[in-house]
Amino acid sequence: MKKKLALLVLSAVMMLTVAACGGKPQQQAEQQPEQPAANEAEASDELQPEPGAELVLWAGKSAYTEYAAQEFEKKYNIKVKIEEVNSWDSPGRLSTDGPAGTGGDVVEIVSDALGTSVNSGIVLPNDYFEEETRSSMSQLSIDSSTYNGILYGYPRDIYTYALFVNKELVKDTKFETWDDIVAFAKKFNDIPSNKFGFMFDPSHWYLNSSFMLGYGGYIFGKNGTDTSDIGMNNEGAVKGLEFLQTLKATLPFKAADLTGDLKSGLFEQGKVAINFDGSWAASSFRKLPFEVGVIPLPAMPGGQYPLSLIGTHSFYVSAYSKYPNAAKLFANFLTSKEMLAKDYETNGFIPAVKGLEDNEKFKNDEIVQGFMKQLEHSQVMPNVPEMSQYSQVLTPALVSIWDGGNVKQVLDKAADNLKTSIANK
Repeated sequence: MKKKLALLVLSAVMMLTVAACGGKPQQQAEQQPEQPAANEAEASDELQPEPGAELVLWAGKSAYTEYAAQEFEKKYNIKVKIEEVNSWDSPGRLSTDGPAGTGGDVVEIVSDALGTSVNSGIVLPNDYFEEETRSSMSQLSIDSSTYNGILYGYPRDIYTYALFVNKELVKDTKFETWDDIVAFAKKFNDIPSNKFGFMFDPSHWYLNSSFMLGYGGYIFGKNGTDTSDIGMNNEGAVKGLEFLQTLKATLPFKAADLTGDLKSGLFEQGKVAINFDGSWAASSFRKLPFEVGVIPLPAMPGGQYPLSLIGTHSFYVSAYSKYPNAAKLFANFLTSKEMLAKDYETNGFIPAVKGLEDNEKFKNDEIVQGFMKQLEHSQVMPNVPEMSQYSQVLTPALVSIWDGGNVKQVLDKAADNLKTSIANK
């Protein structure tokens, strides 16, 4: 960029100098070859795709991805094949398919798998478009897509969780505290008829970490980067999961009987009034025959709020791609403001790009705005490789706690198991 600017300034200065010296038009014309040099410099600074490039995108097929692939081909004459690979499966598959030459060139990966992906050497940094990405995307999504200070991702959307409500069932009820939810559920519940005021999956580590975090628990120290400092069994974490245990008064079942599929199914049937779930479910819930809203997680006893974990779906360029330049161009193209507006319009996800706040549909979208309010009480999920071990030890701990285990003892054991798992890795 500095080179282009210098050439342009030099050209302008030379033309002004000739004019000031009373040069003839012919003399001015002789200076004209300087101008194309600036244009050539500008063209050479642009990232050029490799000749004959063809790309494979690993992501879900949707109107957004198909539209982006078509528009990219129109602009660059590069064909893009879309293969459906879940974002949480991409790292594992790329580590085997990449070396075999059958992996995606651009892949979608969830943010908590970024550390593992980087350490495995399967993704390239977002280098050429780094400045553009940092200026156009929300800081939350940038933080989630950065590892050890290096930006790798091209953020697509951010996700978290809150409470989906069946507005026909909750009517005008206000839910400012969890006591309000418990009171509503006790009145609404008709267990023989499978009708519940509130339902959630008590073994879901991602959702239920929020209760620990709300009272001062933490996953890893130093903003999730120091894996030697484990906070899942400190006083705040214990208090948070002791509170979670009290919710069993509204759901007198074993954890094994309260699965995510059961909960979602009953909600879709209109038998659950309040459903604790993630923003990824919004797309399907929008299609239900009743009006669905979203409210943030209310205050717990003492006035503290559960802190939801924020993740990001981002696109990454495979380190095994034969066409890294073309792949970088496509990853950046996929996450342009225009394309992410298309993604929001078709899928309803919370876009990572800045500037859609002025979009009328976005401003009036009650579901998205509910999640935006939840972001006021949230924190970015760590993306270190040890997050997989954290989830593995917390899940059975949550089952034990919900089924009546001593919270302090269960969490102490889980923390010890996590330390051992990390040490033996």
